[in-house]
Amino acid sequence: MFRDVVLQDTTPEDWPDVRRRIHDRVMSSMGTAPDLTVEPTYEVVAEFERYGLQHRKIRYPVMPDDHGLAVVVLPEGVDDSRPAPAVVVCHGTNDKRGKDSVMELDHVERAYAIELAQRGFVTVAPDCYEFGERLTRGEDLPDDEVRRRYVASMERFIEEHPEWSLDGRRVWDHQRLLDVLGTLPFVRSGAYGVMGNSLGGRSAIFLAALDERIAAAVPSCGISPNITNVYRTVAGSAASKSSPRWIDHFLGHGGDMLYEYQDMIGLCAPRPLLLLEPYNDAYNPYVEANFRCYVAGQRAYGLLGRPECFCTLTHGDGHDTVASVREFAYRWFERWLSATA
Repeated sequence: MFRDVVLQDTTPEDWPDVRRRIHDRVMSSMGTAPDLTVEPTYEVVAEFERYGLQHRKIRYPVMPDDHGLAVVVLPEGVDDSRPAPAVVVCHGTNDKRGKDSVMELDHVERAYAIELAQRGFVTVAPDCYEFGERLTRGEDLPDDEVRRRYVASMERFIEEHPEWSLDGRRVWDHQRLLDVLGTLPFVRSGAYGVMGNSLGGRSAIFLAALDERIAAAVPSCGISPNITNVYRTVAGSAASKSSPRWIDHFLGHGGDMLYEYQDMIGLCAPRPLLLLEPYNDAYNPYVEANFRCYVAGQRAYGLLGRPECFCTLTHGDGHDTVASVREFAYRWFERWLSATA
């Protein structure tokens, strides 16, 4: 269902209450997170240089019995006395490589963590739950064993946390990384961005929508409306298992949606949001629905007097980002994050 985010008679004074109702619907899909506090601490487990940039691998708690892993990439000239804005770079669906996939110029079309650092941003590339080293534990495993571990970890999480969701857990872990960013003296306070492609794009829009510490966001291939996404609306699919409350509601209410992507756009308003979306994405074949989301979501930006903070770039390069598209995205961060106090 394509609910309108803003009605004709909605006023700016109405928006806080409208936004709260949208947020409640989205969070009901996320499920219930544990009631606990995780202290924002970290340890540096490795330091190395690549592409002329300093890399620091950090380990930080996300749950009492679990830690996240991320690589911080430092631009030249950035230190405790000269802090810079930071961009969290979320990787796509790749069981074994995880964060490495956004830090390798051999795979330049998604090497956002390196290219943004070359432009002066601190970048932080985490392993999403459960991908990369969080899944392999540093072992060199064959692909079939990696996939077996991924499926097993997903099933174990669902069994151990029936009131939560994988989507909710992934947002939780990324928020714990934002907590850590707040302790780093070489990161400019309040100047946090997020970018990612595919699953990383979905992670980016979720984090931007649900955490107002994100000052600017660039999801790529991350907006695929629920109502038209056949991969997500099939009961029992991996995507449906990511948010079981979402699929249960969908099946039990005649196709009604707890939320749609115009709701996620509305939750981001009025913070700067650039959507990179192909019109020929095999994973999102019904792209017409995207434009309905854009039109409905951007009305929140107009209501709040910041229409210039919402932008879309539609391209024909498929499920990826070529050089000109990445250039547009990086300039978006330079426009909005570099000006953030």
